[in-house]
Amino acid sequence: MRNVGLLSDGPMTHRQQIGSKIQELRVQRGLSVRQLAEMSGVIYSNVSKIENGRYNVSVDILGKIADALGVELTMIEKEAE
Repeated sequence: MRNVGLLSDGPMTHRQQIGSKIQELRVQRGLSVRQLAEMSGVIYSNVSKIENGRYNVSVDILGKIADALGVELTMIEKEAE
């Protein structure tokens, strides 16, 4: 299965995949971008950039956002194709 980016001709980048998941979780919890920024201690504009796949986010910032959303950061092994 191939992930396709909304504004690109190719597959989603890792940044886009992560940002999309963060946005999905934020919306599920009924939070605005500003609320998530305040809860995580991450600058509002950076949260927006992360969600849009336009920010090379550090693991530390991802950890803050994950904590604010009540989720854990995990790595999942790829399935053999």
